[in-house]
Amino acid sequence: MKNTLFCAAIAACLLTACTTAPIETNTGYEQNVASMKAMFDGFQNKSVDEALFAEDFVDVGTGFEEVDRGKTEAMQQWKMMTAVMDADLVKAIYLPGIDTTTMAMDGSVRYYGEWEMTMGEATQSLMAYGSMEFNDAGEIRNFAHYADWTATFGALLAENPEIAARLAQRAARSEK
Repeated sequence: MKNTLFCAAIAACLLTACTTAPIETNTGYEQNVASMKAMFDGFQNKSVDEALFAEDFVDVGTGFEEVDRGKTEAMQQWKMMTAVMDADLVKAIYLPGIDTTTMAMDGSVRYYGEWEMTMGEATQSLMAYGSMEFNDAGEIRNFAHYADWTATFGALLAENPEIAARLAQRAARSEK
């Protein structure tokens, strides 16, 4: 009898603890998803809109020994990338981010996506995860993007030796 009452008390506590509270929404989230999509549209259209980014924007260096880039450096990097290959986001799932101390939605946006990267006649599929944070004005404050860019770019260059040779010549000239 004591075990039954004890189990019933535990079950009641669990049920009370597991009741759902109203879902907290951050009004900036939908606007921020639209900004993330606009950035990705810029990759696909080869023209990323600088106005989407805060002046103190940071493109977080997530690759091996990769350094963070500011707004100017990131725009140059993306311009170079889109000049030598096409990027097509074929699948994407967008999710709200949370403040890790309060667990409340904070307006940040995460995404899981599949990109088709094309150089010449070669196409490679690239799975990616990314996270963006925004300032109060709705500008992108930072972007962390995780994908195996090096392997994808290397595979595309292996199938396009003429482009690889041109890039090697450019790199050699810039080292002088």
